[in-house]
Amino acid sequence: MIKRTIVSLLAALVALGVIVGVEIVLAMRREYLPTEPALKIGGTFGPPDGRPLRFFVLGDSTAAGLGAPTADGAYASDLSRKLGRDGWRVQLTGIGVSGARVAGVLEEQLPLVEKDDPDLILIGVGANDVTHLTSLSEVQSDMEEILKRALATGAHVVVTGCPDMRASAWYQPLRSLAGLRGRSVTDAIRRAARETGVPMVPLAERTAPYFAKDPDLYNSEDDFHPSVAGYARWAEAIYPYLRQALGPPG
Repeated sequence: MIKRTIVSLLAALVALGVIVGVEIVLAMRREYLPTEPALKIGGTFGPPDGRPLRFFVLGDSTAAGLGAPTADGAYASDLSRKLGRDGWRVQLTGIGVSGARVAGVLEEQLPLVEKDDPDLILIGVGANDVTHLTSLSEVQSDMEEILKRALATGAHVVVTGCPDMRASAWYQPLRSLAGLRGRSVTDAIRRAARETGVPMVPLAERTAPYFAKDPDLYNSEDDFHPSVAGYARWAEAIYPYLRQALGPPG
């Protein structure tokens, strides 16, 4: 009986592995939104007499606004408008690059910010570390280095966890496995944030219910990247953390 149970369990695991393997191939072959031409994320927001704020947003395709038809729909722009309405004169610089992982932010994006006297830095990355199976220890160590160096600029720093990785574009059980992996990567980012004293936005926890309830509204046409409405929900989740980091203007 025990032997038969073990054989059945092994057979089930093999079958599951085959199913997941097929779903990974389908996910890789699926057409996603084109990354070029990239949106130019930047500009000036808020009243002319507002308190100056040099705001930098680093990260992956979502930081680059992929899924929004124009830069106005990107969450970096939405956050800048919110800051402007609260009295800051925001100079936004978006440095996000589609496909970026945590290591790429450390090696390629952060040096651009370090030499430019930032006041506020937001880092939103991790989804590609989920899909590329970056080791969790590497995610944590690289993120710790990013946050330490970002703080060393004298800027206020905020980091987000991964979004909910249970993308509508993928089939089950791959969708659920990606969700589990996303939570693990977020935990690694959370540990790095805790070590450096940087606030972390629990992005998946704050926004996943909206995407699950109405995926057609909150996802873009590839069912993977957020739509303008999806980015607006992200901005709502992130903004309180920026405000708390900055304190009141003036």
